[in-house]
Amino acid sequence: MSQDTTLNVTEQQTNELRYLYKVMQAIEILGEQPSLNVVAYGKLWRYGDLLKTAVRYAELAELHGNDTSAFKHWFIRDVMMFQ
Repeated sequence: MSQDTTLNVTEQQTNELRYLYKVMQAIEILGEQPSLNVVAYGKLWRYGDLLKTAVRYAELAELHGNDTSAFKHWFIRDVMMFQ
């Protein structure tokens, strides 16, 4: 992704990315223990929430010019496992 593309990122998207980074840190155990529930940031998080949050996090990370290939590999593997 070019540096010019990252210039189109809004402050709101940057703030959302920061928030989702904190959420992902709080609920990352769900990646290893999908049957658990995690209470964080005033919400009960389940494995499906981890997947949805991870997808949004990756979208925002790509907008900021970050490489998300490791995420894509993990996501595809987990989706195939749970189908």
